[in-house]
Amino acid sequence: MGVFDKIRFKFWDPAGMVSSLVKEWHPVRCKTEKDYEKSLYSFLHKRLEDIQITKQYARGRIRADLLVGDKVIVEIKNNFNTTTKHQRLIGQITEYKEWEGEIIIVLMGKTDPNLRKELENYAEKEEGGLGEERIIIIQK
Repeated sequence: MGVFDKIRFKFWDPAGMVSSLVKEWHPVRCKTEKDYEKSLYSFLHKRLEDIQITKQYARGRIRADLLVGDKVIVEIKNNFNTTTKHQRLIGQITEYKEWEGEIIIVLMGKTDPNLRKELENYAEKEEGGLGEERIIIIQK
């Protein structure tokens, strides 16, 4: 990782940097959410070699798939296609309110477009229309 990337992550735009990397990531032979988590962890670990990446981060009531540099939570959802999965994710995001960092939600596999739209609406509402993108949704 170059000096500019270190500065970008640490002081300027950690979520933008991680979301760019997630968009570059091309997992292979992944079938489960856990497979995607392992693949993304390995990819980010190689690309962000100087940044601490924690799998299955837990603090208080917060539980996240990945924590990148104590600044960005990454939550992976595979086949986001049922109301139950949507409600569970909304519950997780609600728990993240007490956390100061940014959240990237990565939707893998089959995603119901209506549930994605509801998720986007919820994220926008949570951000309060302040122009701050605290929740980033990426569909792969």
